[in-house]
Amino acid sequence: MSAAENTVDDALQTSEAEVEASRLVRITAALVLIVLSATFLVGVFDIRSPKGLDPAGPRFFPLLVTTAWLILSIAYLIEGLRAPRTAAETARADGRTWFEPVAVSALLVLYALLVVPLGYLIATALLFFAAARVLGSRQVVRDIVVAAVLTVVVYVAFTQFLDISLPGGVLGL
Repeated sequence: MSAAENTVDDALQTSEAEVEASRLVRITAALVLIVLSATFLVGVFDIRSPKGLDPAGPRFFPLLVTTAWLILSIAYLIEGLRAPRTAAETARADGRTWFEPVAVSALLVLYALLVVPLGYLIATALLFFAAARVLGSRQVVRDIVVAAVLTVVVYVAFTQFLDISLPGGVLGL
């Protein structure tokens, strides 16, 4: 066997290993997201409310969000389980990598650590902007505007309409 053939075989073996590692990372990330969302979903029921699951009560929106999170996490697990197992299948797939789910998961962990000291408005706007960048957006101005507007809309919805306090952080709101 020639050196060129050895190089090609080594490259194919490396590629196969990367494909399987990418698939395992997606499955692992999905399992972590399922555990987190299920944990938060259980925690939602610790919110005391005389209104029960009434949409005007403080439990409704967190229940809605965590349920959606759990459903999407399960869908992500299914997608990971159905992902291509070989380099040839991956070449036919859409070219996604392990980077996005790992980076978004890291952003969520960082967000959880920063939301209290920085405050909801700053931490959430940074999360939305960073997530857009990780997921491939290259329109900086649009990403900043969307992150800011979406953050303020959610903040107003929680604080004014649902009467839920969010961390004020450095802004002291």
